[in-house]
Formats: sequence, C-alpha cells, structure tokens
Amino acid sequence: MIRLPHRVPRSAFTLIELLVVVAILGLLISLLLPAVNAAREAARRAQCNNNLKQLGLALQTYAEAFRVFPPAYLGNPRQNGTVHGVQFPDGNGNTQSGFAWGALILPYLDQLPVYQALNFNLACWAPENSRAAALKLPTFLCPSATGGEDGFVLQKGEGDAWDPSLSATPFDTEFRFGHAHYVTNAGIHQPWGRWSSFDNLDHPEIITSGDKTTAEMIEGVFYRNSHVRHRDITDGLSQTIFVGEHSSILSDKTWVGVVPFSVTCPKEPFASACNSGGALVGAHSGPDVHDRPQVVVHAVNHPSGHTDGMHSEHPGGANTLFGDGSVRFMFESMDPFAFSAMSTRAGKEVFSDWGSAQ
Repeated sequence: MIRLPHRVPRSAFTLIELLVVVAILGLLISLLLPAVNAAREAARRAQCNNNLKQLGLALQTYAEAFRVFPPAYLGNPRQNGTVHGVQFPDGNGNTQSGFAWGALILPYLDQLPVYQALNFNLACWAPENSRAAALKLPTFLCPSATGGEDGFVLQKGEGDAWDPSLSATPFDTEFRFGHAHYVTNAGIHQPWGRWSSFDNLDHPEIITSGDKTTAEMIEGVFYRNSHVRHRDITDGLSQTIFVGEHSSILSDKTWVGVVPFSVTCPKEPFASACNSGGALVGAHSGPDVHDRPQVVVHAVNHPSGHTDGMHSEHPGGANTLFGDGSVRFMFESMDPFAFSAMSTRAGKEVFSDWGSAQ
C-alpha cells in the first residue's frame, strides 16, 4: 500500500480576524495621533519661545551699546523725493531709509555677515540691499506659522491709511523682503495711522472725532524713530510687552524695513482691512480712535484678524516677549484691557493678575 504524506492543516487568519486587527490598529492610531501632534506643537512652541528669548537678548545688547532700544523703523518725515522708483513721503510720513528693528539687531543675533551685506546709508529697498533683504533668517521664524517663511513681494497701497477700502497693487519694481513672524509693540495707539503733518511721534497728536478731542501719545516702546531708554519704561520691564508673534497665515511681516506706500493686507479667510507700511514691522494693542468705525482692543488672536495685531497659530494664544527678557504665553481668553495695559511703557496701570497669562 502506498501511503500518502500526511498533510498538516495550515493556520491562517479569517477575514473577521483581519478586520478586528485593522479596527484595533485604527483605534490605537486615533488615540496616539493627538498625542503626537500635541508633542510636535509643544516642540514648535518651545522653538518659538527660544527665538523670542534670543530677540530679547539682542534688544538688550543693542540698548547697552547705544543707550536706547532700537526704533521699530527709521525715516525722516520731512524728506521728500524719489529713490529707486519709490516716491516719499507717503501719507504717514514714511521715507528712506526705512530699515527696521530686525535689521538693526542683526550683529547681536550672530548675523554679522548679513548686517555687513546691508548698506544702511541707502534705502532698505535699494538694489544693493535686495539680496540680503530677501534672506530667510530662522531666528525670525516661528515653526508653527504656516502662511509663508521664504520671503514675499511687497505691495503698494492705494487709498487712505485707515480707510477700510485701502487696497493693494504691486510696485512698479518688485521688492522682495524676508519673512518675520514677530513684531514690535507700539503700545495702544497705532503710529502708522497718523497724519503726515504730525511728524514728531514723541508729542501728542490732537485728534478731533465728532465733538470729542483727544491727545494721543505713542505709549509703547517701539515706533518710527523711537529712542526709548530703560528709564523711560516706568511701568517696569517685567510689566511691558516688547515683541509678540504675528503669523504669516494672517498677513506678511518682515525683519527688513518699511517702504513708503507699502501695505500689509489680510489673507483669506480673514476679512479685515489692509494696514500701511509701519504694520509690516510692528503691532499695537488698541483701543485706538483711528480704528474706525469701531474702537477695539486687538488682543492676541482677535477673531477679526487685524493685520496690526498679534496673532499666532498656537492653540489658545500667543507668545510675547517682555522687557525683562521673559517670554509669556498670552491666552486668548485673557482680559483684553489687561493686555492693553501691558502694552504701555508708562501708563501707571495697576492690575492684580495677568488675566490668564502665564
């Protein structure tokens, strides 16, 4: 008799078992993914925090060298002329050179070669400065910002500086500047919305609205041609916001400078108005009578998406740098008037807590 070889039954997964395994894997992934995303965001936020600390150290080193903090940007409102196709002054008194705080502190950010590549005797938009001005500098970039980091082409404004209908068109000559996701603090009132006849930002501007007359000062540390010293910050360095985030998902900002007639406009889905050039390098907290028809506080991540406010893509708020070098997270839920009080350098405001800030 011929014996046939004995066959051992082969074990295998049934279709139902496979489906169960797939379902379990899917459940595990769905449970782990939020944790992974949270860990990644924590790392991005930490890097953003570290960038602000480096900027704070550079600002203090600049102040030690020059006895004043750097201005938000430079310009002589009494100049007039045309340089490289750009006429000045514009409606807000912006002229050459236009260089901003970010360019001025480059030597203290270990970016001396970039600083030396810029000619500060020329306009920031001069062809000789174009290559360096377009550079991508990591210290000015927050990893959480998704709206752009490789530089952008500046736009020219068509309309009044605080007119909601202000629109933008390309300059005749293309000017490309490097991105920044951080802006200086101008205080409550916006310096880039001031009349051209008002050319001394250290004195109050008299504004009449209806039957009400007010005198505005620039209450923050940084504005055009500012020369604020340590002793001018009587509210205390630990109580005064110096720099905050502004993600390019809302509008483009730069470390380079301000070109006369340039504007920064909101991106979709934000529907706020464009702002004139000073808002390319700075922000303010509000409320400000220039913000017509509503006078509002631009607290961090304000839902109306002001291009002259602080805004980040971190869940729940934004990082801010204070004058003492500390970096604190401002929550969206904080008291907006507490945020406004922190934006002044000598407002003598008194508040019992940080209003949800830590």
